[in-house]
Amino acid sequence: MEIRRDLKTEEQLKLYERDGFVILRDCIDSTSLQKIQNFASDFLECENSNQSIIVAMEKLEASNKPAFYEFCKRMGTITPVTLIALDIHLLNFVETLLETKNVHLINSTVFFNKLTVKRLQYDWHQENSYFPNAKEVITLWYPWLNRVNLENGTMVMAKGGHKMKYDTERIPTDNGVTQMKISNESLSEFEKINCDLELGDAILFSFNSPHKTGFNSTEVPRTTIVTRYSDKTGKFENGWVPVSYN
Repeated sequence: MEIRRDLKTEEQLKLYERDGFVILRDCIDSTSLQKIQNFASDFLECENSNQSIIVAMEKLEASNKPAFYEFCKRMGTITPVTLIALDIHLLNFVETLLETKNVHLINSTVFFNKLTVKRLQYDWHQENSYFPNAKEVITLWYPWLNRVNLENGTMVMAKGGHKMKYDTERIPTDNGVTQMKISNESLSEFEKINCDLELGDAILFSFNSPHKTGFNSTEVPRTTIVTRYSDKTGKFENGWVPVSYN
């Protein structure tokens, strides 16, 4: 399940193919994370500290949801986030899985998990529901302000569940995510893995891997960054039809 940077690509692929995901320890340097924080404090016009950024995000989400959405999407386009995704170790691994040198970065954004903000919390789903025409989409997911764990609602993976396709229920949410929900019963046989990550750690997972937002039992929001890799079909002709909330 976990891999080190010194493992050969063949060993990484075996772990990825077995579980549907791999956890990488200490793969993102602290300087890159600090640069991301610098941008966030600049956008939010707050003090450059973890706590101040979290508080500013909470206030923006509560007061202006469209502006909060734009902030999250804007953070996905900044240079340090792009450079992390283009790390040679990550990129070589992704190129092998996608069987192409023409890798496209898509849907990079900030995620926000606060107990009372239900509209941004995903139930069990596979990313392939949102990219029905793509051959594969690989997601890079990592914390950027604080570590993530069981207590603050880290992502939960259904280990080995990527080898099946599941029936889904489409559930629109006003001003929030569109659920493509997989029932708990469908995933009952699989071990559930809480993705406990320190700052500098990350996870790569297949769009076939069932996962969900964990339950945040703390009073502090959990925030992470996600960037996805795909080929040109996944980026430009993914087949997903957004729901209108008008």
